[in-house]
Order: sequence, then C-alpha cells, then structure tokens
Amino acid sequence: MLHVETLNEGMGIPIVFLHGFLGNLNDWRPLVSCLPEFHCIGIDLPGHGKSVFTESFELNFPRFHLVGYSLGGRIAMQLQKRHSERIASLHLLSTHPGLITDEEKKQRWNDDRAWAEKLQQLPIDEFLIQWYDQAIFNSFTPDLGMRRRQNISGLVSALLHYSLAKQSRFEIDGVIVGEKDEKFRSLFQKPVLISGAAHMVHLENPKELSLLLRRRII
Repeated sequence: MLHVETLNEGMGIPIVFLHGFLGNLNDWRPLVSCLPEFHCIGIDLPGHGKSVFTESFELNFPRFHLVGYSLGGRIAMQLQKRHSERIASLHLLSTHPGLITDEEKKQRWNDDRAWAEKLQQLPIDEFLIQWYDQAIFNSFTPDLGMRRRQNISGLVSALLHYSLAKQSRFEIDGVIVGEKDEKFRSLFQKPVLISGAAHMVHLENPKELSLLLRRRII
C-alpha cells in the first residue's frame, strides 16, 4: 500500500510528486513551499519511506499534473503511457529516457545488482556515502537522516524491479536538468537547465524550479 500525503492544501488540479531512489515524499517540501497556491501531493514510492514494496501501483486521482525526479520520472513516464487521459501535464526532472543497446542494458543490470548487494551488506551510512559519491551528484549530498530510516529489503526490491535495464526507451522533450549534471545534459538535444544544480534539481535550486513549473502549469 502506498503512503500518500497532502503537502500543500492549495487550489486546482493536484500536482503529484514522485521522488527518486532512496528518497521519500519529504524530499519535495523545499519545492512545494515555493508553490503555496497549488494543491500538492507527495507519494512514497514502493519500497521507500512508509510504502511497502509492490510491483505495480495506480494513482487514483481523476486528473492530475505529474512531476517525477530520476527514478520517479521513469515511473511517471510509464504512468503517462497508461493513463494519458488523466494526466494534465508531465514534468520530468533528471530523468533517463532509456538505454538503447543490449550491451548497455546488460552493464546497467550488472551495476544495479552490485549496488543491491552493497545495500544488503554495508551499514546504511556507508552505502549512502558511496551512493552520493557518484559523479552525477557533483558533491551535493542531501540530508541523510531520512534516508537512514528505510526498509532495506524494500529498497533492494525497488532498485532491481525498476532497474533502468528493464525500461523501455521513451522519446521525450523538455526534460529539466541541472546545468552541472553533464551526464544527463548529454542525453538530450535541448534540456531545460536549472542554474547552479547538478542531478538533484529540486533540492539544489527549488526556487528556480518552482518558477519554471508555475509557468508550465498555469
């Protein structure tokens, strides 16, 4: 069962936010504090926060805007494919469109399995240090307090089930990317850049991101 919380009691069609791997709905609070007029809803993805792991889920809102970051963005693309008639708009942050070759998919699957083994074997603090030491985070480390209090088996299941190696390739435009995130900038011809940010745009520059989302949604 998914854990869902209202983050803002604003007006209009709700905006539903999907966080990234290791995150939870609280990751969105800095951003939604800049969007007080909107009805904002956060969800703990399967295996994260207060949500138990499940292989599939639905969002039972009649109509909604959808914002997804990284893993959450990849899940958002799948939801949009299934429920385009209910999604008023889709906004992808630091989201991979999908791998192309079998060799890329094989390498990613091996990488994700290696991370899953580390997650099971290492103390959570050591795992978090290694995870956020990856180049795409550009030395930005989020608050690790909330990330320590998660169900390890749920995270492992989510990491493997939602592996990029299993994802279909999507043709997407207008993806929002941090200007310092060289890897994800290179994936798109015309990414929309957030200044001063690397991969975690919603935490690194929530004010600029909120202005962009407001222009897109209103």
